[in-house]
Order: sequence, then C-alpha cells, then structure tokens
Amino acid sequence: MTRRRIGPRMKLASLGMATVMLMLGLSSLSAQGASSIAQGFETSDSNVVAGALVSLKDNSPNTVELSTSSNVEALIGVAGEKSLIELTNGTGTVQVVTNGTTPTLVSDINGDIKTGDKITASPIAGVGMKATTSTLIVGTAQANLDTSKSETRTITDKKGKQQQVHIGAIALQVDKVFYQAPNDQNTFLPPAFQDFANSLAGRQVSPVRVLLAGMLVILLFVVITILLYSSVRSSIISIGRNPLSENAVHKSLLEVGLTVVGILVFTVIIIYLILTT
Repeated sequence: MTRRRIGPRMKLASLGMATVMLMLGLSSLSAQGASSIAQGFETSDSNVVAGALVSLKDNSPNTVELSTSSNVEALIGVAGEKSLIELTNGTGTVQVVTNGTTPTLVSDINGDIKTGDKITASPIAGVGMKATTSTLIVGTAQANLDTSKSETRTITDKKGKQQQVHIGAIALQVDKVFYQAPNDQNTFLPPAFQDFANSLAGRQVSPVRVLLAGMLVILLFVVITILLYSSVRSSIISIGRNPLSENAVHKSLLEVGLTVVGILVFTVIIIYLILTT
C-alpha cells in the first residue's frame, strides 16, 4: 500500500465515525481489556469513547481530551472499560488504560500497521497511527490492522488534497515511552544513554545536552571520590596521632558527608534541567 504522510494541519475528523468503528471492531477484542490497568480521569468531551487515544488537558491535571499530533507531548493512554484494575478517586468519568493490553483505534495515515509497530497520536482526534519518526508513543501494536474490516474515510490534508484512510481497532500493548526512530539515531552516543535521556525528558534530547550531562556525572563521581578519600584518610591519620581527637574527627566526617549530599543534589538538579529545558 502506498505510504501516506499527513501534515499536522490536517483537518481533524470527527470521532463520531470512530464510535461506529468501535461498535463494529472492538467486540472481538473486548476480552483484552481484562488484562489492563486503568486510572479514572475527568473529561468534558463526549467523543472520548473506549479505544480513543487521550492526552492530559492543559492546566487540568486530572482532565483528558482526545489526542492529536498537536498535543502528543501530553499523551497519557487509551480510553478503556472493564479493566482488570481500575484506580479512581470516585470522581473520574472515564477510565484511561495506562498499562496492559486494550483495544485501540488506529489508522493507516502513516502507512500500514503491522504487529510490533509503535503507535502514536495522529492528526485525527483520538485515533493513533504508526510512528515513523522519534516521538512519544502510547504503545506497541499486537496485531495487524485489517483494512478489509475497517472503515474508510476521506480526509483533506494541508495542501487541500483528499486522501482515503482506513480506521479500525487493534489490540495494543500500552506502554507510554519516547520512541527513538532508527533513522534518527545519533552516531557518537551509545543508544542506551540517548534513550534514557529521551525517556527522562519525555522528548528528543540533543546529543550535545546528553554529552554535557554525562560529563557532569563523571565530574560528580570524581569530586565525591576525592572528598571521601581525603576525609577518611586524614581522619585515620589524625586518630592515629592523637586518639583524643576522635570526636573532632567524627564531626569533620559528618560535615564532609553533608557536603557530599549537597553537591550530589545540586548536580542532579543541574543535569535534570539540562536534559529537560
């Protein structure tokens, strides 16, 4: 199938058709929800139905709205029902699956979806698509999108061209992480370091920032090692020369310990700011 790439300014399709799709496509997958964990959230959007991707609403920490490419940074999970574990404070109006397997609405806007593909928010509100670039994802597809059992919709992209896309439901293993696309891998940092930094920041972090943070970690280790070694060595020598200085030595070690903790906390904060700002 021809690969389709739609820009972020695409006119968003109504989720009314997604509700119909859900009724047709989720029946065979409903048992999947029994293996998921969900948390209750508030929502004022009647289009938030089971299977829709949702994001946290700005300035409303306990309220969700349909996810699109424009609010993917706040992507939190998939609206679900009948989960194995449901966490709520009694005021939530929608259960959002944050871990486990659940039926999810997806489309082939960004290409055919196969088992193992990473799913992120698409320009269509509440509907996911295959992630082909580094971005925040909601989880991993556990099945192929069967276009013969999906609904066909005509959408208009930012250039005014009309294209047909298929929207259907698949089982998704929900695990919100930052996905590093293979083509976006840098050439001079170990992938583990880059992935950790991206996960911590919730977005793509510049390799230069990761390198700077790594240098600070090394510097922190060297400084703490020197402080501890010097303090312990001088304490042993002092007690050996004058056993009566033991109390003064203990006080000195305590001061050094507090200094080390202060340096550690300060450096961790600086590293966090470097990676997230």
